Amino acid sequence: MLPIFCAIAAILCGCTGIAGGMVLGPLFLKYNMIPQVMSGTNQYITMVASITVAIQYFWIGDMEVWYALLFGGLTIVSAYIGITTINAYVKKSGKQSLITIILTGVLICALLMLPIDYILKQQA
Repeated sequence: MLPIFCAIAAILCGCTGIAGGMVLGPLFLKYNMIPQVMSGTNQYITMVASITVAIQYFWIGDMEVWYALLFGGLTIVSAYIGITTINAYVKKSGKQSLITIILTGVLICALLMLPIDYILKQQA
């Protein structure tokens, strides 16, 4: 059933333009995937999608290369700090629940930002 649900999630994400991790993260947790493995899988999926989009923008000439390099570097540094911090916490405490809590918080924030973004654009 997991491949079928992943295919449905991919179609829905492609049609709506939302990130696949927002759909696949909770789905992977539902199927009892270890939170660290789920997080790594979502990061890999996001990386492939982001690189593909970046190549498309570069190819058609719509990419500001300086900003792409700046934000890419900041992303790499931030990801390293975050992963190192979470791994140290999990190693120290033995609890992987922090990853699930953080993922839930991010998903809730993303869900709340959709209507807020719509309202702000309507008022502008």
